[in-house]
Amino acid sequence: MKFPMSSCCATSGSGSSRRSVLKGIGALGGASVAGLAGAVLAPAAANAESARPGPGKQNWSGTSVVLLGTGGGPVPMTDRQMTSQVVVVDGAAYVVDCGSGVVRQMYAAGVTHAMLRALFVTHFHADHFSDYLPLILFGRSLPGHDYGYPGQLHVYGPPSLGLPPGVPMPGVELIQPDNPHPGMTDVHNGVLSGFATTTNSQGIRARLGPDIRDIVVPHDLRVNASADLPAPPRMRPFTMYEDDRVRVSATLVNHYWPFPAFGFRFDTDHGSVTFSGDTTPSDNLVELARNTNVLVHEIMDGQSMLDHGMAEFMVTGLRGCHTDITEIGGIAARAGARTLALSHIVPLSITSPTPPKLPVGHWRSTIRRDYDGTVVVGEDLQRVRVGRPSGR
Repeated sequence: MKFPMSSCCATSGSGSSRRSVLKGIGALGGASVAGLAGAVLAPAAANAESARPGPGKQNWSGTSVVLLGTGGGPVPMTDRQMTSQVVVVDGAAYVVDCGSGVVRQMYAAGVTHAMLRALFVTHFHADHFSDYLPLILFGRSLPGHDYGYPGQLHVYGPPSLGLPPGVPMPGVELIQPDNPHPGMTDVHNGVLSGFATTTNSQGIRARLGPDIRDIVVPHDLRVNASADLPAPPRMRPFTMYEDDRVRVSATLVNHYWPFPAFGFRFDTDHGSVTFSGDTTPSDNLVELARNTNVLVHEIMDGQSMLDHGMAEFMVTGLRGCHTDITEIGGIAARAGARTLALSHIVPLSITSPTPPKLPVGHWRSTIRRDYDGTVVVGEDLQRVRVGRPSGR
């Protein structure tokens, strides 16, 4: 099966098929997709399933988001996989980030490469991107197998915009100083080059499946911004991908470095899902998530980390690029999100120093001070169903 793919740009091209609920949005031209979608898609209740979907054939009708990995930070974990999620819309799958374990978690959830249409990368920290090669390489069907990609896989990620102020610190020698922060296309080509033995011997010489260079197409997301600013500029969300199942919008969020870092919103006939990526509290994200059915947001508990022995300077640094438990309820409330699903959970997944095993009630009770919607404390392989728009 072939499906239409947009080019990577600030405004998507017109596809041959459109979801009916999004036709009205598209007709309004350059207006904010995130802001308008709230008027068209009234948030409906999301249903969080604690039970893991399992590797068998699933009913993927409607829109769901599966939290494949909910751990935060590039540290060894035994209780959680690193950050990755997949949105499934009537059987078509869209992966957001690809931290360690993403392929295993996809198949454990019942999502295969044959369902995969696109990959969206929020930023290039290892806990969000370390399994990029397995994800793209293991989707080539071997002769006699039918689990591989149904068409090309388009990958969207940050461009290279240089280094922020103060980087590198005096006396620090950067790796690859001529290109210390490569963009999506350069990263993709570098990964294939680094694993040339595998890609050449198993893909080209032996012809075990199609050439990976013909299947996976990387795109640098273009934004009018510069890394030398103290924070990302205020901006309206822009549409950067569209097919017959989904429209995806993006905005800049504040993760300091790497810059740029993105949040993504998926609008479908059944509702919307928004991903914060890694960020401090962000007005851009609030606009992107306006009236979303499900907001998947990162979270950290700085005070618990201090209480359990983490150095104050480290906690201060983390607070400078992440969102604390004391802030996230207000963000979800301002956005008007119907359901808040927590992921990239810290310190629940930090193994050194010994982490506090904070109960689910701890996260919920703190957030409830500022937010009265549904709160889902994410677990690996948890599936959250998105409700249908009102009146449908």
